[in-house]
Amino acid sequence: MALADRMRQYEAAFDYTLPTSNPVILRLDGHNFSRFTAQPHFRRPFDQRIHDAMISTCSDLLLNLFPSASVTYTQSDEITLVFPLRGVQLFNERVQKLASLAASYCSVRFNMHLAAALASDSGNESKGGSEVLLGTAHFDARLFTVPSVEEALNCLLWRCRGDAVRNSVGSFARTLFSQSEMHGKTTAELIEMMRREKNVIYEEAVPKWAIEGCLVKREQYQHDGINPKTGQVETTSRTRTRVEERGIREFSAENLRIITERYWDDLGSPQPTRSITVPVTVDNSSVSSANKTLFGPNVYVFDPSMPAADIQAKATAIFRQMEANEFGTERYALLFKPGTYNVLFDVGFYTHVAGLGQNPDDVLIEGGVNVPAYWMPNRNATCNFWRAFENFSINASAATNNTTTIAVSQAAPLRRMHIRSSGGLWLFQVDPSTGAGGWASGGFMADSVVDQQVLPGSQQQWLSRNNRYGSWANGVWNMVFVGDFNAPSQDNFPTSPYTTVDRTPVIREKPYLHVTSQGQYEVFVPALQINTQGPSWTYGSPSPGKSIPIDQFYIAQPPTANAASINSALGSGKHILFTPGIYGLDGALRISRAGTIILGLGMPSLIPVSGQPAISVADVDGVTLAGLIIDAGKINSPSLIEVGPPDSSADHASNPTFLYDLTVRTAGHTRNDVGITINSHNVIGDQLWLWRADHGDGAAWDANPTKNGVVINGNNVTIYGLFNEHHREYQTLWNGNGGRLYFYQSEIPYDPPNQESWMSKNGRTNGFASYKVADNVTTHEAWGLGIYSYFRDSPTKLENAIEVPEADDVKLHHLTTVWLTGVPGSEITHIVNGIGDRVYANNPESAMRQTLNEFLGSDRSRV
Repeated sequence: MALADRMRQYEAAFDYTLPTSNPVILRLDGHNFSRFTAQPHFRRPFDQRIHDAMISTCSDLLLNLFPSASVTYTQSDEITLVFPLRGVQLFNERVQKLASLAASYCSVRFNMHLAAALASDSGNESKGGSEVLLGTAHFDARLFTVPSVEEALNCLLWRCRGDAVRNSVGSFARTLFSQSEMHGKTTAELIEMMRREKNVIYEEAVPKWAIEGCLVKREQYQHDGINPKTGQVETTSRTRTRVEERGIREFSAENLRIITERYWDDLGSPQPTRSITVPVTVDNSSVSSANKTLFGPNVYVFDPSMPAADIQAKATAIFRQMEANEFGTERYALLFKPGTYNVLFDVGFYTHVAGLGQNPDDVLIEGGVNVPAYWMPNRNATCNFWRAFENFSINASAATNNTTTIAVSQAAPLRRMHIRSSGGLWLFQVDPSTGAGGWASGGFMADSVVDQQVLPGSQQQWLSRNNRYGSWANGVWNMVFVGDFNAPSQDNFPTSPYTTVDRTPVIREKPYLHVTSQGQYEVFVPALQINTQGPSWTYGSPSPGKSIPIDQFYIAQPPTANAASINSALGSGKHILFTPGIYGLDGALRISRAGTIILGLGMPSLIPVSGQPAISVADVDGVTLAGLIIDAGKINSPSLIEVGPPDSSADHASNPTFLYDLTVRTAGHTRNDVGITINSHNVIGDQLWLWRADHGDGAAWDANPTKNGVVINGNNVTIYGLFNEHHREYQTLWNGNGGRLYFYQSEIPYDPPNQESWMSKNGRTNGFASYKVADNVTTHEAWGLGIYSYFRDSPTKLENAIEVPEADDVKLHHLTTVWLTGVPGSEITHIVNGIGDRVYANNPESAMRQTLNEFLGSDRSRV
């Protein structure tokens, strides 16, 4: 081997490189700075000129040497740089090259800035021998990776809370006390000793930069200058650095954005904290740290190392707060990292429980998670709304008879669940005073496995999509199965109220948050699938799809996020993750980029406050809206969600927009015309509840008016699970061709004050059909429709529960009407287009429930 090649081989043996998959930390540390700063030319214990030179050096590193670093932190003689994405992106990530260059560049720049500071000092203290010091300060450098941006933030926490305050207190104390007086004293004891013995308040006597250190980031600014070619004044955008005299003293979503965002401008200028506290070590094995993540204080991230009793106590305390909190403002998400948890707890309103594994079996709750109906008389679950279960497994203990109970009604989806409980899954709760099942009214389960039996009991209606279960025990009025393994036969409808569709024609399962083996948060986006049956993840096979790193999401939190900041993030290409809370929006969130994901954790509520939509989606491919409550405001909005503008025409069949787990709610003293307007083609809905409140403060005919729950103008729209209730005109108005609906649950309004107030077709027809397919539509198909009446305030009549055009390709399968209760004389006169007998009383059975197996528009056939 040639000499040159041999020498290069020796060099290469130790020429290590950094991986590009993880964040990188670069630490620069002054060498022998205690001896350097002990010279009489410097002020003790803290010299502003040295500090200024360190700040200027940080700026040089950010602006001139390391363009991919997002932030520098400096305190005393240390500088820490964070590279949040894909390495340093210089010199092929070669460690020796980067470390040597960083150390030498830092040394040169620091000496230059210090020389300038000493030379310009008004006291002229640079004379008298100090010139021999100039150029002698030097730094060492080390680089290492951390598994996630969260750990990068923890690194700055460590430097600030672990060392910076302790070193600062020690340096200042040495000017007041002897070494023997300080020996063995903690930081807190030294601070108290200063106050007690020297009447010195440490936080007031020491500059803040000397206590916590400083953060340096880039910022953009506008510069006016003369264009030499045109002679005109032009404004250009430039970059500089800005310093904030504060460190990182807590793990928070806002502090995490200091790591992930490039500019101060992207953060809304976080303000420094004035008060200084003695640092404490955070024990990640303690449940007290569970809500200290980037997702904010209402998201609890539990780890198997945390004491099970503490996890159970926290979950139970949240349930007690939320059990009957139907219209409260509190919101929570309880997230479980992969592992096994021996806990048993219940889930109340506005609580989202989810596993953070790639698959449901990565998280096992060995004990139980249940939804009871204790708060309503007779275990009535008809108001158990707004909660969610997602992506974990449950094995119920003997404490609940080895049974998992989910007694819910609308807006309580179960997704990607594995119910291992030997007693199976119950969708209702037994009233112990009578032995009968408490009422329950409507639910949804998808992409799940129940090893044993599903027992609906008194549960009145349910949509089961792409599930597998041991058996399905019974039904009451309307049970629909789409793409399930082992679904019950529909041959005995209506005696057995089952509607079974063998395969799901098109679906992309809902995206979900998970944590990687390296501890990084990502959002997994399942792939689009056609003609599926059963869950997407069974037998250990992960769902097909892709993961998106959390740094590609703007993490919205109620104290700081608003329409402007969210739209700015959308404009920069970010997805949005809403954390639990209430968001008042003074402008519509405008989604114009294909593939954008808007994902909610913990049932966040978005409220338009100026009469605009909460969300407006352009006519683009593949947008996702998931896990949100959209609440009407006090100023009327024509529509609360608009998917596509009125002139939408693009074909999105290969990459549809999906709407998952959305509640559109018009509560008391609020108003809107339409809940969701769908103008784009090929949109797919998966569990939608459009609800004009029938109870609660301010719920009355003229106090919370709406016209329609959903208006569908686009073609080839598919909805799995449409719950649509109490609006004053057509609940559902379907104007587009090629529509498909699988499961419909609709209570028509309770509160028309009289028949004259509720007439359609220019006053010629009693009431407005719940499900209206426009006269011009030629193709439409729907399975499993249930329409229910409770005319509480007047003897109102509805002529037809359903109205559709009499066209060859308009087909309806398994239709049901039910008179729940009401003022005598009230009724639903027909099921569809004048066909079907009326429902008007609870007895006999035929007076309460009417059914129709098939309706074919071309021949008005009745089966």
